[in-house]
Amino acid sequence: MSDLTEEVYDCILDALDNENTELLQELFMQYNLTPDSELYDAPREGLNNQLMLTYMDYVLSFNLTEVLDFLIDDIGITVDDTIISRSLELQNLETYKYIIELGYIPQIETLRIAVRNTYSEITESILETDNELIHELEDEDIEYLFSFDIDEETVETIHVLFNYHINPELFNRFLKALKDPEDRYFPVSEEEQDHAIEIIEFLESNGVCFE
Repeated sequence: MSDLTEEVYDCILDALDNENTELLQELFMQYNLTPDSELYDAPREGLNNQLMLTYMDYVLSFNLTEVLDFLIDDIGITVDDTIISRSLELQNLETYKYIIELGYIPQIETLRIAVRNTYSEITESILETDNELIHELEDEDIEYLFSFDIDEETVETIHVLFNYHINPELFNRFLKALKDPEDRYFPVSEEEQDHAIEIIEFLESNGVCFE
């Protein structure tokens, strides 16, 4: 790794971008790199301004499916929930869909990222496969859900969670924040007001009450 130079690193990135797996394998072996090795200039900005840390991040962020196949078939990496959830965290939904099409099944970490990013369809598809995962979601996951723009996807994700019987108590303090016009836990802009009202009405109709 100490012999790696910026020039060699550029060659590695070219091999990745061109999905030249033969050259990539040669360079990885020569410089003792693995998919989990840090990028030479980490953190590096990838798709949707998400920060990439490793070569695997680079593959996932830019949907380099031929390289991913090579890593699975020839290098023998294990595609686990960490890798699946990371593809969502890096916000390349095409990569996520490709991994799922290969037959890999997301678990709780992927569900957490789906909820936090308000990917309602992905949240539902994961819970359709294993509805018991709903019981592993925590307060922190719901907090993330409300930490960004409140929009139609926020509403839909909340509906999905209640369809799969999430514990309504997880929403208690967030209902309180939504209803507090003076000291909100998170601010609600004028553009978000209609969705916020819809969420308040929905939560109250589903047994949520603030403490």
